[in-house]
Amino acid sequence: MRDSLGLTTLLYALGLGAALAGTAVRGRPRPPALVAGLGMLELAVVVQGVLDGVALVSGDHGPEVATNVGYLLTSVAVLPICATGVRWDDGRWGNAALAVGCLLVAVVSVRLHVTLGTSHA
Repeated sequence: MRDSLGLTTLLYALGLGAALAGTAVRGRPRPPALVAGLGMLELAVVVQGVLDGVALVSGDHGPEVATNVGYLLTSVAVLPICATGVRWDDGRWGNAALAVGCLLVAVVSVRLHVTLGTSHA
């Protein structure tokens, strides 16, 4: 389940990031559907974080536990930090910053999957 949720989160983050980047390039305000999409992405990241946290506690991790914990905390914290930073900026740069945040979620999710190892498969 962790693998399928990780892949879904990765693809969703990339798609949402592309939509936000497109909105930024066009210079349009952020539509409510993209704001709801950010909430759904954060929910998926939190569920993935809980599952990965349980895996860490049960001993399913790579050689560097501190790295795994760092990626886990970063994956959950990135979107709220980005959203708080651009809360009042509905323009081009706010959308671009959220697009970068979505890209960062995708990268951290992949790194977390790689560092956790594949002993759970």
